[in-house]
Amino acid sequence: MTNEDSLIPAEARRAIGEQRTIELGEISLRDLQRYAVAAQDDSPRYFDVQVAGETAYRGLIAPPNMLTAMIGWEVGPDESALRADGLPQSTERRPPLRVKRVMGAGQELEFRNPVRPGDRFTRTDKVVEMTQREGRTGPMVITVTEQTYRNQSGEIAVICRSTSIAR
Repeated sequence: MTNEDSLIPAEARRAIGEQRTIELGEISLRDLQRYAVAAQDDSPRYFDVQVAGETAYRGLIAPPNMLTAMIGWEVGPDESALRADGLPQSTERRPPLRVKRVMGAGQELEFRNPVRPGDRFTRTDKVVEMTQREGRTGPMVITVTEQTYRNQSGEIAVICRSTSIAR
């Protein structure tokens, strides 16, 4: 296959292994409780200081997948700044490919430390691998990315490995 035939341009290949770290901001008690309500998880670990204090975590914590579920931490862009699929332009973490569609193909979450109210987070994004394969209906690109979420002390809270399929 020549470079012209590849769905993975040179720019995308160069991005493999590169890391980018962004400041996400602080998780407030209100943030984590609103997320728990939206996720329909009424565990006292998120709402009851006394009960949460008696758990192994010794205090209120956020639902474990909260960090990875957050698409954007800002108030939100104007509707005119959204992509056609309704997501903000800034959510794209993958290098550009010569494809029309990208779909999620799964996530693997590794929980290391609890998320507590008042914690501040950064996220480091890395493209781990890109592979072009031939599928039943034509070529596709399998991309594996990794997002590492660290708190203000540098402790890893969550590592998220995401796989996507682009056609």
